[in-house]
Amino acid sequence: MKKLQLKKYFTLLPLVFVTSCGFSLNYLVEGNKYNSPVFSENFYRHWDDELKNAKQGKDVTLVNTEEKQQYFTAFKDLIRLDPNVLMNNYSSADDYGEDYKMNSVNEMFNYGYQSKLFDGQVQCLGYYQLARVQTDSEGFSIRFDKEGNNLDYFAFQFKATTDNTVSCYKVDSDELAQGDREMFHNSVVNLHVSLYTKNDSNVIEKNTFNMEVEFDSNRTNNGSYYVFLSFSLKEYELSRLVGLSFTFDYDDELINWNKTKGVDIDYSLMLYEVFLPYTTWQ
Repeated sequence: MKKLQLKKYFTLLPLVFVTSCGFSLNYLVEGNKYNSPVFSENFYRHWDDELKNAKQGKDVTLVNTEEKQQYFTAFKDLIRLDPNVLMNNYSSADDYGEDYKMNSVNEMFNYGYQSKLFDGQVQCLGYYQLARVQTDSEGFSIRFDKEGNNLDYFAFQFKATTDNTVSCYKVDSDELAQGDREMFHNSVVNLHVSLYTKNDSNVIEKNTFNMEVEFDSNRTNNGSYYVFLSFSLKEYELSRLVGLSFTFDYDDELINWNKTKGVDIDYSLMLYEVFLPYTTWQ
């Protein structure tokens, strides 16, 4: 949001100061929206029309095998993608986030609800809904005020989980004896990260990167389990980046089992941080 726009809305909407878990960025949001104790009320579903109606560009399925490792599920593996990152300087993604946060690169990342994705805070075990963007499978988009070039790689930190007020069971039968209960379950998330670029005719094109992430029964709904994903953009020769979006589909044991009982449970992607290292904006 431009400064002029910020001044315009400042008198209309309250400014929220978020201080939990070290989160210090001030951002503009409508009242207490997306900060409800009711899980389903925190879904962010904003879509920009020009991104929603973008022309289809590249569509890439990323794989993660020993033969061809295109993206990484552990922060420590980032060195394979970016040799300029001295991993001995970073004990975890927390320190990396502070050094590579996007709001230190350009002021446009400081404003709006989505600014939570650009402040460097990659996790939060306190008032979590104030420190991340929660969305359902319909996803959301972000439209940038400036164009990004020198696209090196893309990285983000997230979790995927069901309604955190629901007990999670992994079951093999319809009977739930006390001894059969387990707190975790298996889940597969198919992520679709789309980067929107302008071509020579100034037409916006949608370039989608698809990747599958498996959460085993020891990780799903584990409050401390975060996934750091990164992938290279160099070979795709993208430029003039003007936006991005996240959507996903999933297959979840707990939800499938509850559907047989006529019970619907919400499933969410919780995004904590987005990185575009070395990208320049103008």
